[in-house]
Amino acid sequence: MPRRPFRPNEISAGGVVVRRARTGYDACLVSDGRYWGLPKGIVEAGETPEQAALREIAEETGIPQPDLRILGTLPASEYVYRARDTGKLIFKRVHRFVVEAPAGASLRPDPAEITDAAWLDFDAAARRATFRDTIQALDAARALLAAERSGAG
Repeated sequence: MPRRPFRPNEISAGGVVVRRARTGYDACLVSDGRYWGLPKGIVEAGETPEQAALREIAEETGIPQPDLRILGTLPASEYVYRARDTGKLIFKRVHRFVVEAPAGASLRPDPAEITDAAWLDFDAAARRATFRDTIQALDAARALLAAERSGAG
């Protein structure tokens, strides 16, 4: 049976934030106190997904937005969840990007949204990630960065 088109009623943007490390790159994961994932948030009216991703990453990590640079686009994530307050089903699409932070960037998460944030190597980030789509985004980001390093990208 063919898959029906996914029509999101919530659109977010964010991504895999990386910084150069001695052995390649570290990736940033954030936690809301329950789950470990990637920084992301709602695309506001008049914003592109790229603008929203940079804004949300800066807000959630404390890294100044001018210090962030999009290196590439990752496949979007699509999923359905039930809103805790209303019980309504939310069909969500998350636009994802690989975003580079400066090598020495420290994390100062916004306590109103994020309880913890960490720089981890890709393997440790994949082990800590709560959801499969986060692991898929980490894998895609690692592949994009490897292709860029080898000159294939």
